[in-house]
Amino acid sequence: MQQDWEEDDSGEFIELGEYFVPERDVQMDVVTSLLPEPEGPAQILDLCCGQGRLSGALLAAFPQATVVGLDLSPTMLGTAQQELSSYGPRFVTEKFDLAAADWRTRDQAPAAVVSSLAVHHLDGAGKRALFTDVFALLRPGGALVIADLVQPVGERGLALARRMWNESVKAQSLAGTGGLEPYERFHALEWSCYEYPDELDKPSPLPDQLGWLRDAGFTDVDVHWMKAGHAVYGGVKPRK
Repeated sequence: MQQDWEEDDSGEFIELGEYFVPERDVQMDVVTSLLPEPEGPAQILDLCCGQGRLSGALLAAFPQATVVGLDLSPTMLGTAQQELSSYGPRFVTEKFDLAAADWRTRDQAPAAVVSSLAVHHLDGAGKRALFTDVFALLRPGGALVIADLVQPVGERGLALARRMWNESVKAQSLAGTGGLEPYERFHALEWSCYEYPDELDKPSPLPDQLGWLRDAGFTDVDVHWMKAGHAVYGGVKPRK
């Protein structure tokens, strides 16, 4: 993979994400299920929304909510806007840099912040700062839920995550296409950070991240799903 995310990467993920992400629909269902039902109209931020799959699930699950899809990639933002055009003004897009601070202060406190396959691009200090800033941004009772890659703490865990991710991509390739072309492209593109590490991917151990969430002030901090090095985890901002 390239050292920096490029528009070619966006196009490849839009085409192949269904095969590359373990149990993608299950992950989206878990994220959506963990969000508290907003009381009246509310805003949800989808950090690095990609092609809009998670944003679409949120819009369907919470009919009174507006979802703001944030991403750095014009390709991703354009695809998401097109795919979710039927939701009209309930879905808006915004170009942003996840690591920047400018988007972390907003006129309206969101009821929830979610992110899928993005936070692992921040180093440990960047994740801690993100968790602290999102806690301050959320309205009381709001939730932060993340679906992302996490770093196994030992060699056995790393080997297992690597093997299970390969097996997942192979099975999803066969189920979706009847062949192994997506699986072969998964390796040709060197997509797995557990097999082809690079500077773009900086996954942190899950125990560390749960601790950083608690340090930021979140309660009900937990991991709710995990497979092949991918996990869904997060916490809730207490009501005052």
